[in-house]
Amino acid sequence: MSIDVACQQIHLAPPVSWKSHFRNLSGYAIDGLSSAGTCYMLHAILVVIHVVLVIFYIFHWEHRVTLSFTPMNSDFWPVVLSASLQAFYTIYTAVLLFLTQRLAMSRALVRHLKLTAIHDISGAWAGLGSALNIIWQQIDIPASWWAVSAVTAYLASISVLHITSSTLLQFQTFNTSMATSVSTTLGWPNDSMILNTPNVNWGSITASLPVVNQLPGLVSVGLSNTTVYDTPQTNSMAGHANVNTTTISSRCGFLPNITYSVDAGIVTVNSSIENGSFISMQASYPCTLIGSDQVQVLVPAWSSSSDNFTVPGTPGVTLMVSTLLDIEPSIQQQVIVPVTWEIASFSNGSEAIHQYVVEVYFVQCSLSTMTAEAVLDMQTNSLQNPTPVSQPSMQWEIKQFSQWTSNDWQTSIGWALAYQVGSGYGFSNSAGMTAGNPPSVPSIADEYIMSSVGLNLAAESFVQLSGGYPLSTVMLSPGKLEAAIAQVTAQLIWTAGRIGTSNGGFQYGNGTAYVDEQINALRLDINLLPLSFAISASVIMMALALCMTRAFDTSSDSQAAIPDTGALQLMWLGRHSAPVNEVLDDVEHPTEANLRRAGMIDVCFANTISGETEELGGSTNSLSFRNGNSRYNRICDLEV
Repeated sequence: MSIDVACQQIHLAPPVSWKSHFRNLSGYAIDGLSSAGTCYMLHAILVVIHVVLVIFYIFHWEHRVTLSFTPMNSDFWPVVLSASLQAFYTIYTAVLLFLTQRLAMSRALVRHLKLTAIHDISGAWAGLGSALNIIWQQIDIPASWWAVSAVTAYLASISVLHITSSTLLQFQTFNTSMATSVSTTLGWPNDSMILNTPNVNWGSITASLPVVNQLPGLVSVGLSNTTVYDTPQTNSMAGHANVNTTTISSRCGFLPNITYSVDAGIVTVNSSIENGSFISMQASYPCTLIGSDQVQVLVPAWSSSSDNFTVPGTPGVTLMVSTLLDIEPSIQQQVIVPVTWEIASFSNGSEAIHQYVVEVYFVQCSLSTMTAEAVLDMQTNSLQNPTPVSQPSMQWEIKQFSQWTSNDWQTSIGWALAYQVGSGYGFSNSAGMTAGNPPSVPSIADEYIMSSVGLNLAAESFVQLSGGYPLSTVMLSPGKLEAAIAQVTAQLIWTAGRIGTSNGGFQYGNGTAYVDEQINALRLDINLLPLSFAISASVIMMALALCMTRAFDTSSDSQAAIPDTGALQLMWLGRHSAPVNEVLDDVEHPTEANLRRAGMIDVCFANTISGETEELGGSTNSLSFRNGNSRYNRICDLEV
């Protein structure tokens, strides 16, 4: 059954010419196209922004934006950045929501849809909560599953952007470096300072050796094994400094051309070196009270028979060694000096004298230095790349004078190590004491060197006093002795610089070191997880906007007779659409469910722009309704 309802004329405005009305309708169409273009462009820009952020994240270009780490920067700018991002996304999505909602509703009104579907779509745009409620209502009366779900997904995507916006970009604290310079205290004095400083108290310096050896924590600043190095005068910064280092090395060998004489516990040795020059020295026998494995630093005299002069001291360190040595027999016959120990024993009230032959050797150790630059940790004052130690000697050899290191400062080191600061033990035996020669007391440096090469005076003395025999048991290698001499020399130099001139040491100079200072700074950082959600949301929003606004629909010659579905538009629609009134008149109780059920009729509100030219053109306002088998058409010619 088809019923045509006559329509009265609707005067919407004062009468004007049909040409002006046509121009107004054309303007509305142009505005719609402009809004659609703006909507799609803004959605595309949002996607591009997130794609660009992904590219920045991959190459970490955002890290180029840095700020110094200050209380203001760390507290103020992160808040500004977070608030700015939230403000941008709030305003931007508000514009997108306005354009998309307006276009989507306009496209929905010109399509043949259920009146309830239009009601549901319009209600869904009110907010995410309303959209979810309308989705729930589709279970009872399914009118617009797809359209309402699309609106809900669009609003949910906007919520995702709001949530992630403040965390997309953040200022991150990181460590960076800055080149600067600091003042340093030199670790090595010049050679003339070691040789010519008159007020150096080597006694107090060598007396501190056992303390330095037993408390290695004290040696962490300026000394590393056999290396002394410059130390910064501040530790308030973190980073690495390039400092000068001086590594001490030693080479030990037998004195050449040995002649000796032994008498009354004293051994006198001459070593001929070159051109009538020779080195002479005297030493007490190794002490019978502490066993035969001993090392004693000597102070030889340099003499010349041709010029008839004698100078105390020689370059390097000269020692008498009575331990076992792994020597080739041909070399041993040239350097060995046998001495006889006489040890008394008592049995049945009678005294018996036992004689033991102890082999003694005289060794010269030259000292040399190697300077280099190393990296120092400013926080711990420890070297990060210590200078490698030179390869030690593997076997004992006779060391000719031409092989001795030529420098003056090592003479002072030899004097310092031989300084007679007693250790409590004595280098003497009964023969020396009987002849009136007082015991020669080992210096603290002697005991320190012996402990460094593995000798223990206290243990040897206990064995001897317990009735043991003075037999050598320790095999001393040249490399082990060289390492001990180099280490004790480095500790002497380090200690002399640390105690200062007021305590009998050196006054080292100042220098400059370049520091790669580690500082905290702020840099811009992109968070991948929020960015993943944001780019997904923006792509979904763009796809939904294209679908809901029917961007690919080629029919663009119609507009909605009502621009929106607000309260005023609905009142106008109810006033001018008798079929809608007739459908809703049957609703006795205006509940949401009853009204939605009654609104399941097809409607279409479209302004169709007809006429190909301005003279033939016109417009028609068409309101059409379907309900079951009935069809209502209402066509009103608008005269404006």
